[in-house]
Amino acid sequence: MQTYQARRTGFGLTAFTAIAAAAVLTAPQASALVQSIAVSGTTHYVGTPYTVTADVTATSFLFKVTFTDNGTQIGEPVAVRDGKATISWTPSTPGAHEIKAVQELISSKTVTVQVSEKPTTPPDGGGTGSADLGGLLTGSAS
Repeated sequence: MQTYQARRTGFGLTAFTAIAAAAVLTAPQASALVQSIAVSGTTHYVGTPYTVTADVTATSFLFKVTFTDNGTQIGEPVAVRDGKATISWTPSTPGAHEIKAVQELISSKTVTVQVSEKPTTPPDGGGTGSADLGGLLTGSAS
């Protein structure tokens, strides 16, 4: 009787090990889904919206992409369309922002963006729009 139970236990452990090994071998690679992440623009300012795009492999369209800014989720998870997931992001603070795209805890990529305060000087150099004519209109007309 004891030999029979030992064989059953051994068979059960062998079957469990085989199933576990198959699951590990068929699991997606850690970097196989999110291939890259990019933020639109070259200079980034507080209060200005930008597009964040994650490129993903064609086989990962079943999983939504979650975007985060320094660990805080940006909007809702985004569905993948044509190999890309995009979301609008408006930074609210200056400094370094680590933008991350995560796909179902399986795969992620990050990019760090430096954000600055918006410049306060108008692009044309400023000015009030009035001119000082410095006494050019003095004198009398005949």
